[in-house]
Amino acid sequence: MWWSRGIAVIYASNEESAKKVYSLLKGKYPVSLFKYSLSQIEKIWKCYDAIVFIMALGGVVRTVCKFAQGKDKDPAIIAIDDSLRFVIPVLGSHWGANDLAKEISQLLNATPVITTASEEVGVTSVEELARLLVAKIVNVNAIVRVTSALIKGEKVCVKGVDTLPKGVKGNYVIADDCKFKVLVTKDEIECKDENTVCLKLLKVAIGVGAKREAKPSVIKEAILHALNLLSLSLDRVAVIASIRGSVEEVSKELGIPFRKVSLEEINSFNDDCLTPPSEKLNELGLKGVAEVSALIAGGKGAKLILRKIPYKGEVTVAVSYTH
Repeated sequence: MWWSRGIAVIYASNEESAKKVYSLLKGKYPVSLFKYSLSQIEKIWKCYDAIVFIMALGGVVRTVCKFAQGKDKDPAIIAIDDSLRFVIPVLGSHWGANDLAKEISQLLNATPVITTASEEVGVTSVEELARLLVAKIVNVNAIVRVTSALIKGEKVCVKGVDTLPKGVKGNYVIADDCKFKVLVTKDEIECKDENTVCLKLLKVAIGVGAKREAKPSVIKEAILHALNLLSLSLDRVAVIASIRGSVEEVSKELGIPFRKVSLEEINSFNDDCLTPPSEKLNELGLKGVAEVSALIAGGKGAKLILRKIPYKGEVTVAVSYTH
């Protein structure tokens, strides 16, 4: 799993253990390190894909109780004891917490504490399928029935896609004759069948920052690289945005609408989840380019699904989903 909005590592007292986890993850994912502060948790909660607490499980549970809203809204939450012996998914087990816990356990040579049934039988959860498809779950309440069917080995039909994402496990089939189904659509529909989970495929907006000397070919490579990380095809892209005219040339080549973003728009834009600007951007008086462009182009309610990533030292790309 690519934790594209980042992983926050938070410690209460053992900074050394936290720094070890941070350093192990830093080379693989966007990751930030924080000292525990309840006043900061709310911002971190809405800005990151996952939060890894280095502290006692009881303290994590008390914190979670203050901020948890729902399985489709909360980040994946993991608790690790100060001695780094046990890695425990607390929230979002099917939304990536189990996978991240297993990965961290391997890096630390620690014990993962996995308690969910689908992982016990090696089945990809419906929530994980939605993430792989970059889709919104329309009717969260139907997940339990469909997941239960998968755990029992029953067939679950997937309708609306030609193929399943790589690595999907369980008795999913591309068909339409099952009692339990996953319906994938481009439009949000009313989903009343309690045995069917409906997924709405999300369109995305791509924001691009580029040096003046960056060639269009490199910009194109960077865009395709970002889409590959998210396993998305070009037809899922609604718009490409940038302050650079050279990016418009690439947009035309790809057949995707272009949104020119002005410096005034950049500097008047506010979002708590933006990655802090680099020294170079600070020198230019800009709070960001790629992420801000992606969010502006995504429209009201847009949310980052891929924080800015560098490409060949010349281009940065960020991705948001649109409504």
